[in-house]
Amino acid sequence: AERLGVEEAHMLEFQQFNMIWDKKMAEYEKHAAELVEAMKERHGVELRDFQGTLLQRQTRPKFSRELLNLRRIQEHLARQKDYAEAH
Repeated sequence: AERLGVEEAHMLEFQQFNMIWDKKMAEYEKHAAELVEAMKERHGVELRDFQGTLLQRQTRPKFSRELLNLRRIQEHLARQKDYAEAH
């Protein structure tokens, strides 16, 4: 009889522990999901801000002397209709 009472008490304590554990895990999962959503939102805002600053700072590219010279040669050959050399 005493053993049966101890087993029942143990089962009751085990069930209570599981209920508390499940509740804490549900709260943890909810909090983690909220943090992930907040982080996604913050990253989205930071990305838009960064892209905006990049667009504002965008400057004309500075082409090398070699590239400009090759373009001049290409245009010159194209004016002479020497298309095979102008490629």
